[in-house]
Amino acid sequence: MGFGCIAKYLALIVAGLAASIGLIGKYAPTLFLKVDNGFILWAMTGNPMPPYFSADPWVNDEHLSWLKSGDLVVSVAAKAGTTWMLYVSHLIRTKGDTEKYPFRDVNYATPFIEMVNSPGKSWAEEKDLWNTTVLEDGTPLKQLWDHEDYPYRVFKSHFSPDTDGGVIPVKARRDVKFLAMTRNGLDMVASLIPFFDAHSEQFRKMWGGFPPVSSGTYEEDANARFKELLPGGIFSDFFFGYNVKWWKARHEPNVLFLHYSDAKKDLRGHVRKIAKFLEVELTEAELDVIVEKASFASMKAQSHMFLYSLPLNPAYDGTALKPGGLTRKGAIGEGQQVFSEEQQREWAEVEERLFSEYPGLLEFSRNGGDYD
Repeated sequence: MGFGCIAKYLALIVAGLAASIGLIGKYAPTLFLKVDNGFILWAMTGNPMPPYFSADPWVNDEHLSWLKSGDLVVSVAAKAGTTWMLYVSHLIRTKGDTEKYPFRDVNYATPFIEMVNSPGKSWAEEKDLWNTTVLEDGTPLKQLWDHEDYPYRVFKSHFSPDTDGGVIPVKARRDVKFLAMTRNGLDMVASLIPFFDAHSEQFRKMWGGFPPVSSGTYEEDANARFKELLPGGIFSDFFFGYNVKWWKARHEPNVLFLHYSDAKKDLRGHVRKIAKFLEVELTEAELDVIVEKASFASMKAQSHMFLYSLPLNPAYDGTALKPGGLTRKGAIGEGQQVFSEEQQREWAEVEERLFSEYPGLLEFSRNGGDYD
């Protein structure tokens, strides 16, 4: 057999493999998740990343089937204080009474509705399970997130408004409130570095090796996260797209758009602001209790509540995160300590290019503060 014949034969094999991978990616992508680092093929064939995120609860007016008038959607940017704001929102609706209304797990009390609990499970199946699942101790799951005493229900999201390419129906659902929060971009990237490695091995194995384990060196991990959040990276919408879309929606009457740095500097003022937005009156004593319980020290002492159980997956007996994997100090300015001057300049140039047409956004995204 001549070299030309061998080359043609190999080309046919490669073409066949590519076609097979494409078909699997379209019709049975969860097969990729059964192998080590299968998330790479999952992503290469056009499936959403992370592989456990799904927009199905929102698209084609699906929100009408589960989202109720008066609900709160906490759609904070990744690593910008999402779990913190979920807990604050819960404390406000219970006026800080965690004895009468215990916060057992963040995914029990404030469901991450977009997070698929089991690979291959449809949204229709999981929507039913949110309402019918009974926990091992006999407690109906629905009682923890849809308690009859709650003035509003709380749901977690990371998505953006549908008015500008996102999926969240900010204008169509004036009867629902949306709490958004961003963070300095380099601080966000810096926070993502240890967060990837904070996921449990059990969770990572279930999702085809995602998030990937540490490369072994902090510098390599930092460079990888940096590139992934830049335009063209698989997570670029986490910061750049998120900020533009929520900035455009900031004046909607049912939207409160905050900045992580401002909340860190003045938690009491922000609890008061969020309570006013949610139309909940708090006494000074209740405010004191909430601020104390939502402090970093208090949340760290109760870190087991913030590891994200998967209540809709009875075969999964752990949490998404390792013990202590979420409650970090979240220092302001961390990104400047992590990334080189060259990387800081590159990031700043991208911010200026993408945010300059929106007056005020550049300064707000970097440092917070008031906006018009």
